[in-house]
Amino acid sequence: MTTFTKNLTHAVIGVLLTGALASCQKGNDKIVDPASKKVSASNKSVNGITGTSIAVEVGAVTKKGSGTIDLFGRSTTNTLLHKTWTSAGGWTAWEDLGGNIVSAPTASSRQSNAINVFAQGPTGHLMQIYYVDGQGWSPWIDLGGNITSAPSSTSQTANDLSVFAKGANNDLVVLTWNAGPGWGSWVSLGGTITSAPAAVSRSSSTINVYAKGSNNNLLQIYSVSGSWSSWVDLGGTISSAPTAITRSVNDLNVYAKGTSNTLKQIYWTASAGWSSWIDLGGSITSAPAANARDANDINVFALNNTSLMQIYWTSAGGWVNWFNMPQ
Repeated sequence: MTTFTKNLTHAVIGVLLTGALASCQKGNDKIVDPASKKVSASNKSVNGITGTSIAVEVGAVTKKGSGTIDLFGRSTTNTLLHKTWTSAGGWTAWEDLGGNIVSAPTASSRQSNAINVFAQGPTGHLMQIYYVDGQGWSPWIDLGGNITSAPSSTSQTANDLSVFAKGANNDLVVLTWNAGPGWGSWVSLGGTITSAPAAVSRSSSTINVYAKGSNNNLLQIYSVSGSWSSWVDLGGTISSAPTAITRSVNDLNVYAKGTSNTLKQIYWTASAGWSSWIDLGGSITSAPAANARDANDINVFALNNTSLMQIYWTSAGGWVNWFNMPQ
């Protein structure tokens, strides 16, 4: 896969996959979506940016039904940056979607023509911007709350969104949107977490959420048909927020930076349960970001100081060695 990026410095990369999808044409039209709650007074600006763009934190999503990647970053001026990768054209240039964010963005795709992007705002509120094919990007929306980390979002169906973050008491909090009633209220799921969470949905009735615990261990909580489990300790010794992906209803993959700055992986299958922790090597200085464009492909990105690194897995060839993405 052809890769390209602009100078990325001190990035924390967060990737959330909810499916696969085709490239989308970006526009400047303002739209109102049922997932809206409150529109901020200042709309975003969209500007094509070339050689001087710098993202300091990034997140990515693959739209349902395509093999593209939409990459989002927080710029040095705390605006949201966006570019797209396709197999035919590689990476586009950055465009600036404005806003005022202080965390890595997270993105999810609940249907094939839409992307929702969330980030922490400067007052601890959850901020949202969304895209619909043929209509373009919305204004920025303030969803309130009091969060203390980057958020993580996931969608079980085309009619729901769940956004998770670390709360003011180091608990896991969630805000849920459903078609019809819209956004609910913030709910605490308890726990004691020390990182941003990573949420993933492998079916229409399940959500799994992961975060770093107080002992640098990986913690999990999961929902089946709306009923939440107790917190589960998956062990390990990690030194960053995790990232989680699923390639099918029968698997989960979780990645995090280890204490020796290598990439650590643990995975679950329906047939065998959880694996032991695996060291995938590398030398990374940020939280990783994982993305599965389809059932046979996993990409993991992380920074090594100012260099953006990538490692990927295919069902045919397994893991390749780490390599630098062109800066």
